[in-house]
Amino acid sequence: MNKIILLFIVVFCCGTIAQSQQGNSSSALIKVFNQNSKKSLVANDGLITDLREKINSEESSLSEKSTITDLMLQHFIEKGEFLEFKKLYNQHDVLFKNDPLKLYFWKSIYFNYTGEYSKSLNASRQHLIESQKSRINDEISKSYRILAKSHMYLNSKDSSLYYSNLSLNFARRSNSENAILNTFKVQAEIFNHFGMIGQSTSVLIKLIDKAEANRDQKNICWGTIQIAEKSFQIRYYNEAKTYYRKALSIAEKNNAIFLKSMIYRGLAEVSLAIQEKEEAVRNLDKCIPLIKEWEESTNLPLTILTKAKILMFQKEYDQANNELSSARSQFQLLGDKKGIAKTLHLIGQLFFEQNEWKLSESYFKKSLDLLQTFEFDPFRIENHRFLAEIYSHQKDFTRAYFNLEEYQKYTNINSSISSTKAINELTQMYSRELREYRIKEQEQVITNQKKEKELLALKSEKQFSTIILIVIILISIIIIVIFYFRQLKIKQQTQEIEMSQTLLRTQMNPHFIFNAMSVIQSYIYENDPTKSSKFLVSFSKLIRLILENSPKEFITIETEIDILDKYLKTQKLRFENRFDFKITAPEELIFKKVLIPPMITQPFVENSIEHGQLNIVENGNIHIEFKQVDNMLFVKIEDNGIGRKESEKKKMKKNHKSMALNITKERVNILNKKYKSKATVEIRDLKEEKYSGTLVELYLPLLNENIKFD
Repeated sequence: MNKIILLFIVVFCCGTIAQSQQGNSSSALIKVFNQNSKKSLVANDGLITDLREKINSEESSLSEKSTITDLMLQHFIEKGEFLEFKKLYNQHDVLFKNDPLKLYFWKSIYFNYTGEYSKSLNASRQHLIESQKSRINDEISKSYRILAKSHMYLNSKDSSLYYSNLSLNFARRSNSENAILNTFKVQAEIFNHFGMIGQSTSVLIKLIDKAEANRDQKNICWGTIQIAEKSFQIRYYNEAKTYYRKALSIAEKNNAIFLKSMIYRGLAEVSLAIQEKEEAVRNLDKCIPLIKEWEESTNLPLTILTKAKILMFQKEYDQANNELSSARSQFQLLGDKKGIAKTLHLIGQLFFEQNEWKLSESYFKKSLDLLQTFEFDPFRIENHRFLAEIYSHQKDFTRAYFNLEEYQKYTNINSSISSTKAINELTQMYSRELREYRIKEQEQVITNQKKEKELLALKSEKQFSTIILIVIILISIIIIVIFYFRQLKIKQQTQEIEMSQTLLRTQMNPHFIFNAMSVIQSYIYENDPTKSSKFLVSFSKLIRLILENSPKEFITIETEIDILDKYLKTQKLRFENRFDFKITAPEELIFKKVLIPPMITQPFVENSIEHGQLNIVENGNIHIEFKQVDNMLFVKIEDNGIGRKESEKKKMKKNHKSMALNITKERVNILNKKYKSKATVEIRDLKEEKYSGTLVELYLPLLNENIKFD
C-alpha cells in the first residue's frame, strides 16, 4: 500500500514539474519577445514559429494563448503585415472570449483596417465600458486611444483630439512605460491626419524624449524616421536627409533591419526629390535586399512605388507601369486603401507625363475617391493639382479652376500654418541634438587626448573657422554687390521701356482726337444741328472712355471692344451708315479678363475707314476678330475697301503721311522687349482687283488679370 501511495506521489510530482516547465517555457518566450520589441521589429521574427506552436498546443493555457496572440497581433501591425494580422485575428479571436478588454481592443483595430469605422467606434466604446469597470489606468488610456483613432477615421477632429488628450492623462497615471509612447504615436498620427504637421512634429519630439528615458531604441529610431517624413512632406529635404541618417545610425547599432529598409527608401525619395538620380538608385539598391523576406508587409509595395518613380524620372515608362501594376496588386492583397490610392496617383502621373489626358484623369479621380476620408493626405492634394492642369489642357476651365482652388486651399493650410510650426520644432530639435552631439564629442576628445594637444587642436580649429568666416563674408559681399547692380540695370531698362510706352500712347491720343474733331467740324460746316448733337453725344462718351483708359499700360479686352464699338458707331454717324462693322471675341477671353494695350487696334480700324474709303465702296464692311492662337492673342482686322495700292496713290496726291501705323509698330516692339514675347504686325491686300480689301493680323502676348491658363 505504501508503495502505491509513493508511486502516486512520484507521478503527481512529475506531472506538476512538466506543467511548470511548459508554463515557464511560454513565460520565457513572452519575456524574450517583450525584450526584443524594444530593440528591433525583426528581432522577434525567429520567435513567431515557436509562438504559433504555443497557440496551437493543447498544453498551453487559454490565458497564455490569449497573451501570445495579443503580442503577435501587435507585432504584425507594427511591421505593416496586415494580411498576417487579419489571418491571425480571424483564426484566434475566439481566444479573447474570456478577456473582454482584449476582445474589444482588437475588434476596434481590426475594423479600422477593414474600413468599417462605425463598427470600430462601437467596439471602442465597449472597451471603454469594460476598462472603466476594471479601473486600470493603462486600459482606460488604451480605450481613449482607440476611440481617438476611430473618430480620426470618421474625420471627427474635435472628438479625436479630445479623446487623445484623455488617453495621455490616464497614460501618465498608469504603471506601463509603453502607455505614454503609444499615446504619443496616436496623437502624432491624428495631427498629421488633419494636416497639423507642426503639432505632429512636436508630439514626435516628446515621443523621442520619452523613448530615450526608457532606453527604447526602436521607438527612438521610429520617431526620428517620422520627423524625417514630416520634413520631406513640407519639402525641407536637407532636414529630412539629416534625420534619416540619424535614424540609420540608430538602426545599424541595433541591427534594426526592417527600419533600415524604411530609411533607405526614404533617402531614395529625398534624393529623387532633389533630382540626384544616381544617389536615389544607390539608396534603393541598399533597401531592396533588406525587404525580400517581408513580402507580406506594406514595406515591399511602398519600395516598388519608389522604384517606379525613379523609372518615371528616367523616362522608362513601360517598366514603371509594370512596377506600378505589381505594387497595386500587393496593396489590394493587403487591403491597404491608402497604398492603392498612392499607386493610382502615380499611374495617373505616368500617363500625364505622356500627355494621355483621359487616362491620366481617370486614375487621378480613382485615387481621389479612395482618399475622400483622408482630407489632408499629400497625394489627395496633388491629385487636385494634376487634375487642374489636365482640365486646363482640355480647355475645361471651370473644372480646372475648381481643382486649382482645392489644391491651393489645402496647400495654404499646410504651408502657412503647419509648416511654419513644423520648421520651428525641427530647428529646435536639431539645435538641441547638435549641442548634445558636440558635448559627447568633446568628452571623447578630453578622455583620449592630453590637455596640450586639445588646446592646440582648438586653437587650430578657431583659426580655420576665422579664415572660413572671412572668406564667406567676402564672397557674400561680392555676390550682393553684383546682384545689386544687376537689379539696378534691370530697373533702369524697365523704366526706359515704360517711358517709351507712355510717350507713344500720348502721341496716339492727340492723333485720334484731331481726326475726330475734323468730323465735328464737317458737321458744323454742313449746318446740321441734329446730326451735330447726336455726334457730339456719341463722341463725348468715346472721349471719356479714351481719357480713362489711355494712360494705362493695359486694359481688358472687353474695354477695348467697348472703345472700338463707340468709335465705329461715331464713324457710321459721320458717313451716314454707308458701311457696316462686326466685332467678335470668344466668351472665354472676356471671362479670363485678357489684357491688351489700349487703342492698339484703333489706327488700323481708322485706316480701313479713312484710306480704305469704305464709305464709297458698295456694302462696305469691316470685321474685327479677337481669339487665342498658340498662347498668343490674335487680332484680325479685315475690310473690303479699295486696298493699299489705291490708297497709296491717293495719299501721294494729298502728300499724306500716317504716323499712327509707325507708332503702333513701335508699341509692339516695346512689348516684345519688356515681356520677351514674339508679337508681330502684318498687313496685306486680300485681292488684286480694284476693291481688293485689306487684312491686318496682329499677334500680342497673352496676359490676363487673374490666373494664367497655359
